[in-house]
Amino acid sequence: MKLNRTLLRAIEILELLSKTKEGYTLTQLSSLLDSPKSSVFDIVKTLVYKNMIVEDNQTGITKYKIGLQTFLIGSSYLNDIDIVNVAKQDLIDLANKMQSTTFMAILDDDMVTYLYKYESEKTIITTANIGSRRSVHSAALGKVMLAFATDEDLKRTIQKTEFVAYTEYTITSVEKYLDELKEVRRLGYAKSDREDTLQQIAAAAPIRDHDGKVIAAISCVGFYESQINLDDLGLIVKEVAEKISAKLGYA
Repeated sequence: MKLNRTLLRAIEILELLSKTKEGYTLTQLSSLLDSPKSSVFDIVKTLVYKNMIVEDNQTGITKYKIGLQTFLIGSSYLNDIDIVNVAKQDLIDLANKMQSTTFMAILDDDMVTYLYKYESEKTIITTANIGSRRSVHSAALGKVMLAFATDEDLKRTIQKTEFVAYTEYTITSVEKYLDELKEVRRLGYAKSDREDTLQQIAAAAPIRDHDGKVIAAISCVGFYESQINLDDLGLIVKEVAEKISAKLGYA
C-alpha cells in the first residue's frame, strides 16, 4: 500500500502539537520531524489556512499550536461514539480468557445499571442481565464507580443506599465501605469477594472518557471455587478498562 508522505507528515505535526500547550516553532517542528524546514513550512501554512493549527506571536517568536478545527473534528467522533460497541470485543475476549462472565455498567439514579453482558461457555450463571439494576454496596462495579465519583455524588448515593447483607461477607457499615473505596482508588480496581452470593467473586475497573471522567465500569465475574486470585484478576480487568478508555480518547 502506497502512503501519501505529505499527508503523513501533516498528521505527525498535528500529533506533536496536540501534546504541548506551549507549541513549537517551525525550526523545532523541522528538527522533531527530521524534515527540511521548507517542506514543513508548506504543510504548516496549509494547516493554518484550514484552522487546524494556529500561529501564536505573543512572545515575539512565532509558535504553532493546535487549532479549533482539529478539536471540532475530534469532538464529533467522541460525541458519536457508542461505548458498548467500543468495549464489546475486549469484554468478549476477557470473558473467554478467564472462562467467566463480563459486564459493563453505569451509575443511574444511584444504582448499578447493566448495559452489556457476555458469558463464556464455561462460566458461572449470573442473575444480572442487561437493563437490570443492583445496589452499589455489594457489587464491584458499584464500588469502582463510587470510588471515583465526586464528593457530592458519593455522599448522596451513600445516603440513599441500604446496606443490606446479602451474605456474611457483604459490607454493611458505611465507615468500612468508605475505607474500601479509599483502597479502590489506590489500586485502580474494585473487588467483590462473595458479597453478592457465596458462589461469586468479581473485579471491576473504571472506564474514562477523553476528559478523564469515569463514565462506566467493566467487571469480570467468576466462581469462588475457581481459585482465581482477586488481585491478579483486578489487574487484568484494569488493563482491559484502560485499553477501552484509550479508545474513548483518554490518555
